[in-house]
Amino acid sequence: MKLSQKAETGFVSPAADHLQKPLDLEGLIVHHPAATFYVRAEGNAMQASGIHDGDILVVDRSINPKDGTIVIAAIEEEPIIRKLVKRGSRLFLISDAPKIEPITIHPDTNWLAWGVVTHVIHRYKS
Repeated sequence: MKLSQKAETGFVSPAADHLQKPLDLEGLIVHHPAATFYVRAEGNAMQASGIHDGDILVVDRSINPKDGTIVIAAIEEEPIIRKLVKRGSRLFLISDAPKIEPITIHPDTNWLAWGVVTHVIHRYKS
């Protein structure tokens, strides 16, 4: 594993400030600032995908959802985090939890994809 910031162990060179820019988390994970928002996850329905209760999701509205992407969607105006799956001409919103039934998107389903999850931020529990 390689660190992106050096850990100095002795006298720090006065020129060190000019060698590397400080880490900018938002600059690394937000590619379309005007189309990006953050959501806090509730529940563990997407835990196998790495999304845990309390995680912060970075969501980009400018990305078109495609097969296999994790989306923030609204079903009957109720927000939900699910994987978008396309099988033939049919669309489904699928949870990682086997007990939760997939949601089939029919032509008359009142739904809207708010955006695609691009990053997940969660606290490491020690």
